[in-house]
Amino acid sequence: MANIKDVARAAGVSSSTVSRVINDSPSISNETKAHVRHVIKTMNYTPNQNAKALTNNKSYTVTLLVDVDDEKAFQNPFFYEVMHGIEKYVYQKEYSLIVANLNTKVKKTNVLDWLVKGKRTEGVILPSAILDPAIVEDLRKEGVPFVSIGEPEKVRQSVSWIDIDNLKGTERATYRFLEQGRRQIAFIGLESSELFSRRRHQGYISALSSYGITPDPSLVITCANTKENGEHHMTRILEGPTTPDAVICADNMLSFGVLKAIKDKGLRIPEDISVISFDNAQTAELSYPSVSTVDVDVFELGYRSAKLLFDRIGNTDLAEEGILISTVITTRET
Repeated sequence: MANIKDVARAAGVSSSTVSRVINDSPSISNETKAHVRHVIKTMNYTPNQNAKALTNNKSYTVTLLVDVDDEKAFQNPFFYEVMHGIEKYVYQKEYSLIVANLNTKVKKTNVLDWLVKGKRTEGVILPSAILDPAIVEDLRKEGVPFVSIGEPEKVRQSVSWIDIDNLKGTERATYRFLEQGRRQIAFIGLESSELFSRRRHQGYISALSSYGITPDPSLVITCANTKENGEHHMTRILEGPTTPDAVICADNMLSFGVLKAIKDKGLRIPEDISVISFDNAQTAELSYPSVSTVDVDVFELGYRSAKLLFDRIGNTDLAEEGILISTVITTRET
C-alpha cells in the first residue's frame, strides 16, 4: 500500500506538498493539485485520517445529537430515513457521523461538552425538540456550527433550521378536495403541543377560509397518531350530526383506522368519503384501498440538513436561515 512519501516521489514534489493538496490548501496552485491528485488516484493512496486530523486540528466528524429517552421519536421509521440522508451527505464529504445521546455522561461531563470542548466534532445536527437556549449558548460560545431539524419553537435566538413545509402540504390537500366540490372536510390528528402539527392545521384552516368556509369544530379531532384513534374518532364523527365527504389524516397510522371505520359503516371510498394522509408513501401502499398521501421526503430532510451544516462549517460568517422542503400529493385509490 502506497504511503505519502511514495506519492511525493512519484509526483516529484515534497511530502508536505502532498499533505497540503490533501487538505486543499490555497497556497498550492490548481495545476499542482490536479497533478498530485492524479498520482494519488493512480496509486490508490488513502490518506490517514488520524494523521490528517492531527495536522490541521480537525476531527473530521459531525454529530447527530438525540435523546434516546424519547421513545416516540425512535419508534418512528422516519428517524432512520433522516439519519440515512445525513450519513449520505457526510460520507460524500469524507467525514464520519457520530450519533450521541444528549443524556450521556463521559467522565462526569455531559456528552455535548465532551464533544465540543474536546474538539471532537466540527458541527452538530439536532432535532428541534431538544434544542433549547442553553444548548444554543454553549454551541455558539465554542464556535461550533449547528442545524436544527424541525422549525425551532423553544428558542428566541435566530438559528439555522430545516423542516417539511407542513402548512403548504395540508393546504394543497385541502384545496384538492375543495376543487372536487367537497365541503365537509375533517382533519384528524391535531397534536396541539407539536408545532409541525399546528402548521398542518393552519394549512387546513387557510384553504377553507379562502373558499369562505368556516371550519366545523366537530370535524377537527385532537388525538395521537394511532390506528385505534383513527378508527375510534372516525366512527364517532360518522355517528354525529355532520357526515364529512373528505378526511385529512395527520399520519398514515391514523388513516388505517379511518378507512376501516368508513368501510364498517358501508360507505364507499372515495365516492362517499375521500381520504388523504400525511407521510410515508411506502406505508400507504399497504392499506386497502391504498391511501392517497401528502408525501414527505424525510431522506431529503436529512441530506439537506447535513448540507446546511457543512455550508456553515466552511463559512462561519453565513447568516442563519430556515429552509422548508416542499411536499407532493400522490393520488391513489382513496
